[in-house]
Amino acid sequence: MDAIDGGEHDEDWDQDLADDLIGSTLLVGLTYVDPEGALLGRRQVFGIVETVDARTGIVIRTGDEGEPFTVAPLLDAIEVGEPGLYQLADQDRVVENPDFTALFTVTESRRN
Repeated sequence: MDAIDGGEHDEDWDQDLADDLIGSTLLVGLTYVDPEGALLGRRQVFGIVETVDARTGIVIRTGDEGEPFTVAPLLDAIEVGEPGLYQLADQDRVVENPDFTALFTVTESRRN
């Protein structure tokens, strides 16, 4: 699971926020659940925002692997980061004072 499909873009698109995100640090928390809401896993992604597009999403260049990671272009999920140290759950890495944070819940598609 390397990206999130955002489907339709946010109709209340905030271009000023989108512009502010570019070049900033973003810490994203992802919770993966099945169609019934049962937890499948969690992941955290941290890096520099490279691009923000209402249709293709927010592309983050991760610091650990340098690989791009794309999240849905849901600007309402993004908040200004609170100062402090953030321990990444699945790594020994600590993130200090991210510019922005976001939390997403990703629901697995129902298989028929």
